[in-house]
Amino acid sequence: MQNYKIDVLNYRETGYVNSDCADITFYNTGSVDVVLNGALTLTPGQSIVFSANAGEIDRTIYRWTISGVGSLTIFRKIYF
Repeated sequence: MQNYKIDVLNYRETGYVNSDCADITFYNTGSVDVVLNGALTLTPGQSIVFSANAGEIDRTIYRWTISGVGSLTIFRKIYF
C-alpha cells in the first residue's frame, strides 16, 4: 500500500502550479470564468479532474487565467 496526502490550494489571481501528483482537480469556486492552459474554460461552479493510471505521476505545469474577481480551488493527490 502506498501513502498519499491531499493538498488543497486556493488562488484568487492568475497563476500556475506544478502538478507532480497522481490526480488533480480544478474547481472554479469564483464568479468569473477561469481559463486553464489557454485552452479550457471553467465556468463558475465547474470542475475538471485529471487522473493518472496506477504508478504514474502527472508532471504537467498547469497555468490559469482569472479575469476579474475570481477563485480557483485545486485538489492534488500526492504520493510519498
